[in-house]
Amino acid sequence: MKLLLGHKIGMTQIWDNNGKLIAATVIKAEPNVVIKEKDQTKLAVAVDGKTNKAQGYLAKKLGTKLGVWIKSAQGIESDSGTVDVGQFSVGDNVSITGTTKGKGFAGTIKRHNFHRGPMTHGSHNIRQPGSIGAQRPQRVPKGQKMPGHMGNVQFTARGNKVIIVDQEDNLLIVAGAVPGPNRGKVIIKGT
Repeated sequence: MKLLLGHKIGMTQIWDNNGKLIAATVIKAEPNVVIKEKDQTKLAVAVDGKTNKAQGYLAKKLGTKLGVWIKSAQGIESDSGTVDVGQFSVGDNVSITGTTKGKGFAGTIKRHNFHRGPMTHGSHNIRQPGSIGAQRPQRVPKGQKMPGHMGNVQFTARGNKVIIVDQEDNLLIVAGAVPGPNRGKVIIKGT
């Protein structure tokens, strides 16, 4: 199983051999350390930021002063004790999991693409959601689309193709968009 922890750098455009322009995302994936415990296999990679005591101990054990990001990973095999971008090849399909950009509190027009109300003739429901249900069952039904917190949820983009593998700079360039902001953590999984 191919699995790697990395960080989204940003988006770019790449011309393919047929002269077609492809939107692509650049991901930096430093070599991940494979940690084998009793019955679990975990991947660890150094990241910037604060650490707790357990991560600090692990960071010292791995020989880095940075924080450590750890993720459990079943079925990872590595003779050298590390995995890097070299395990992927051009044309591989990958699914990439990340945390989407947080948009804060959003109304129904932005959050659920509702249509706005009339702007004229004394109407006051221009950006309001309108009716939220019938007389029965005399409560708001579960799953009703309403204003609320938007974004900042885990999302997996599936079926992205690997375009370029740069082992020297630890870069992986995949076709299409990847969830999350620039410098956001992503998990790359071979499908």
